[in-house]
Amino acid sequence: MFNDNYIKVELVGSREMFDGAMAVRRQVFVREQGIPKDKEFDGNDFCGAHVIAYIQKGERKLPIGTMRIRFFGDCVKFERMAVSKNFRKTNVAENIMKYGFKYSALKGFRTVCGMCKKELLPRWQKCGYHEIKDASHAYINGMELIPICRNLEPEPKALSMISDFYLLSAKEGHWYDEAQEVKKLSKMDMVFTKLQQLMKNKKSSRL
Repeated sequence: MFNDNYIKVELVGSREMFDGAMAVRRQVFVREQGIPKDKEFDGNDFCGAHVIAYIQKGERKLPIGTMRIRFFGDCVKFERMAVSKNFRKTNVAENIMKYGFKYSALKGFRTVCGMCKKELLPRWQKCGYHEIKDASHAYINGMELIPICRNLEPEPKALSMISDFYLLSAKEGHWYDEAQEVKKLSKMDMVFTKLQQLMKNKKSSRL
């Protein structure tokens, strides 16, 4: 099948990608697991960030996995992790999770929390998660869900209110690659503006 070189993971940044992420969830949660549509699509999709895994086929992006991230005061919450059936024995879920860790750390968060099926707890423990003691379990659609969390390593490049203007203005999730390009264009614009001002001043001095 496909290896990791064919599979890309990034933050949803367009309507097309958003619809693709929702299509994966609709297939996995609504059709396969029988979760009612109004329970799965709870309105929080417009308040969080979405990670998507896809296969690039020419100009087309074929979505195969997704995860939603919501932000709270002292942690981020990973939820709605879904991977298409044909890719569940690959590293897609782990790669989505790794992207989420990096993204959250760059935003300055140090803790990730979430819920997992009771039978999948050993799997997530291998990813560094541990059960949150004294937190209530949830029982949804015949599943017992256990609250889990994972600590993140401090990110030296984490963004803050004193970060470079160009970083804070760059496209979400693409801060460091896009900011450099924006900075170059801004410098060119600044040089052009200064040249225009010099020429204007020079013309004025002749009058």
